[in-house]
Amino acid sequence: MIQAALILGAGQWWWLAAIVVAVAIVLAVVAYRHSGLASHEQRTAAFLRLGAVLLVAACLLDPLWSSPQVRPGENLFAILVDNSQSLTIRDPNETKTRGEQLRDRLSEESNPWQARLRQDFDVRQYRVESGLQVLSSSEGLTFTGTASQLARSLDDLRGRFRDRPLAGVLLMTDGIATDDLEKLDVTGLPPIYPVMIGKAAGHVDLGVARVAVTTTAFEDAPVTVRAEISQVGCKGERVTVELVDEANAVVETQEVVCGSDGADSQVQFRFRPTKPGMSFYRLRVRGTAIEPANESTAENNERAIVVDRGSGPYRILYVTGRPNWEYKFLRRAIADDDQVRMTALVRVARKEPKFQWRGRTGESANPLFRGFDRVNEETEQYDRPVIVRLETATPDEFREGFPRLAEELYPFHAVILDDVEAEFFTHDQQSLLEKFVADRGGALVMLGGAESFERGGYAGTPIGRVLPVFLTAGTTAEARDPQGYRWALTREGMLQPWARRSANEADELAAQQQLPAHRTIHRAQTIKPGAIRVADFVDSSRQSLPGLVVQRFGAGKTAAVLAGDMWRTQLQSADDPSGAISERDDLGKFWRQLLRWAIVDVPSRVEVRPHQDTESRGLTRVEIRLRDKEHKPQDNAAVKVKFMLPDGTTSEQVAEPSLQEAGYYEVLVANRASGATRVSVEAKDSDGQEVGTAESGWVFAPMAEELRRIAPDENALKRLAERTGGEMVALTDLEDFAGRVSQRPAPLVQQVARPAWQNPLVLVAILGCLCGEWGLRRWRGLA
Repeated sequence: MIQAALILGAGQWWWLAAIVVAVAIVLAVVAYRHSGLASHEQRTAAFLRLGAVLLVAACLLDPLWSSPQVRPGENLFAILVDNSQSLTIRDPNETKTRGEQLRDRLSEESNPWQARLRQDFDVRQYRVESGLQVLSSSEGLTFTGTASQLARSLDDLRGRFRDRPLAGVLLMTDGIATDDLEKLDVTGLPPIYPVMIGKAAGHVDLGVARVAVTTTAFEDAPVTVRAEISQVGCKGERVTVELVDEANAVVETQEVVCGSDGADSQVQFRFRPTKPGMSFYRLRVRGTAIEPANESTAENNERAIVVDRGSGPYRILYVTGRPNWEYKFLRRAIADDDQVRMTALVRVARKEPKFQWRGRTGESANPLFRGFDRVNEETEQYDRPVIVRLETATPDEFREGFPRLAEELYPFHAVILDDVEAEFFTHDQQSLLEKFVADRGGALVMLGGAESFERGGYAGTPIGRVLPVFLTAGTTAEARDPQGYRWALTREGMLQPWARRSANEADELAAQQQLPAHRTIHRAQTIKPGAIRVADFVDSSRQSLPGLVVQRFGAGKTAAVLAGDMWRTQLQSADDPSGAISERDDLGKFWRQLLRWAIVDVPSRVEVRPHQDTESRGLTRVEIRLRDKEHKPQDNAAVKVKFMLPDGTTSEQVAEPSLQEAGYYEVLVANRASGATRVSVEAKDSDGQEVGTAESGWVFAPMAEELRRIAPDENALKRLAERTGGEMVALTDLEDFAGRVSQRPAPLVQQVARPAWQNPLVLVAILGCLCGEWGLRRWRGLA
């Protein structure tokens, strides 16, 4: 509160007041000495008489009560009114909704508190939704807002009245904010006086509070949906949570029991989508014994989600120095996957030293074939390796062997090297592989064939720099331990769903015990900084060596599978002497998950990402990035964006290029209806050649956040008031608040002095003293 001061307007007459007091003391002593009153009665009567004299003498000095007071009409005062749909909730035992109660209190005709407030302040009214909007009258409150951006609105208010005398903010809301009030920087804000609308007790409500979707390369259940189910007033009730697909078919159902109010229940769904690419699902919650009509609101009982596993085709290039079993099982593992295509370069014969035939001048072929018609056949070249090309995209792809140009290699998402020495590649090809990982963002996987890692001469090469292990002690360990090496996931590996072959740790450990031991491994003693040791080889003495190591490298990632006989995994357990093929598909599952890990998150030539945040205010920004054949930013492109809106209609826009970032295009879409929106992008370069296509989507569900909680958040409003120096104000105490808020600190104040002797309390005190003294004497029979 503002401190007041007492000053004397006629202080020069102090001597006259002193004389009056002195004479009064002398007369009192003389009068009461022979009055016949008892000593304590004399003191009481003298005290009362002298008290009256002192007050009269003080009035002779003209005491003035001086205090600062706001300058009428010169300070601003803001009233912020929540206009969101959470105000349409009717609290228990109330005949009106929260919004109707609020509108009644804002009506000028029935509530004089605003008129009292305007006597001292220049009052401005605003409504709060996705932002701050001017409110001319209470009729402008429709309570149809789809968001309660309280923190953003207060921040906008601070910017709007910067360097202006804003004395305070009356915030009328239920406190259910769709942004974070705790993160609001209150520096520069005036005192905030929250008025909480609504009651927290007595509600019954179920809702889907938060949802998080994660996708992994785990084959059995690649999509995980975690949700928090909020519950109020239904402790002990059974609640059913359903995951529903686009065809309204129930994918999975879970049951939870409600705990105490405010304690969210956690549910988790793990499932495999029936189709690749993007899909929309819904989570809905219902009480077994709770009717939707008995809930405070049913708007928060369902929530839509987007699941995007990506859509191929994804291309993988497999390079091996000789035909082997690993390629057989790799190819078999992905045979039924339409999204993954693997092209193979299999060397079946090494190159031989070049032989110079001595024939006619200019003749380089074998003269034994002279005279034969060989127009349609290639002349035998002994100084080049014989490579078999499998599953190529075109008949001429890789006719000259391993790619030499970025535009030939970069269409692939991952490269697998197995049992091929470093000399197979030229230095330029090795550098191209390094750039494929670091710049293009692809994945490089090296398998543990006989001529891989150190034995393949990769130490000190560009490919060796990419690998996640140090190539200093790599030697095949076939005879090191006659009992072989057991495959065992590390703690980090257990946390990687793509590395596990079972859904949980117990089943994974049991399955590992059934795997046959490996006989051929590469011994890598150390891994590079930042690499993750996913799996180990454990020998009979329980010593561990790295088995599977992964690492981020530049924009891409690399993996080292240090076993030369992964095919043994497909055999029966080592305890079975028959050596029969296992009925379990452990090896196929391992390869599929490893390849999915390799290709996931690898950038494509066209990438689209919808972006929604609090700054967009109901708009979705569709961000598009284009890359050319060398995966450099693609400019001068025509980008068409097609939308399928929630109501089933379609629209098309042209994305505009950014002036700040090369290869970046964007388009803004207004979210006019709740629901799922699909977006497809088609890009062409300046020559009209197709760059690529991409698909994405998003869900616009503003009511999911707005009605995530239905009970007013009084604690958040109290903390906001404390942080800004304000106080909580009850809805019924607005008249009292309007009368005393002018006594609080304000930017512009003036000093106001009022005569203290004009205060009725002074007159009452004087008369009280005189009447008390007369009454005492009257009681003793002296008056």
